[in-house]
Amino acid sequence: MSGLATRTVRGFTLVEILVVLLIVGILTGIAVLSLSAIGHAPRREQTARHLASLIELASQQAITEGEQLGLRVSRHRYTFVRNQEGRWKTFHTSSIYRMRHVPGGVHLSLLLRGTPIALRAPLSKSKRKHSGRAPSGAVLPQILILSNGELSGFEIDVYEHGHRRPFRIRGNPTGHISLVAPHSTHS
Repeated sequence: MSGLATRTVRGFTLVEILVVLLIVGILTGIAVLSLSAIGHAPRREQTARHLASLIELASQQAITEGEQLGLRVSRHRYTFVRNQEGRWKTFHTSSIYRMRHVPGGVHLSLLLRGTPIALRAPLSKSKRKHSGRAPSGAVLPQILILSNGELSGFEIDVYEHGHRRPFRIRGNPTGHISLVAPHSTHS
């Protein structure tokens, strides 16, 4: 007997690699969000960086999990939704994608494919019932974050009282997301 042992070499499967990438992406997103909350940047900058990081994280999750996500923006808050069984549903309140209110003095505006969208305050349950809007629990997204890496072309401006120029979050249909500081907002 030659004493040589037979070894089998085993590689990683695609699913294992995707799971690791998802975990790394989520941990990176949480770290970025935590660090941005610690800084002493103005509220509009913190809000813009936080929202841009969440959109990037949601885009990574949509790709790795193969699910369709969306974002609903109003003047003073935003929330992520997911498509489950053909209906858009909000995330649980303990999720990183839960509804978030922007700090006082900060507000958002939205352009979809270059068209300004009128952002209204959410209706109360009783008014929603008579308005013809989506039923309770269903939040229709303005921005789609698709599992193939694409998303709706958008610009979200983050304003703060006393500052003329906003921070701008841009998302193009190929999935690239960027944050533009006020001094660079020349379009």
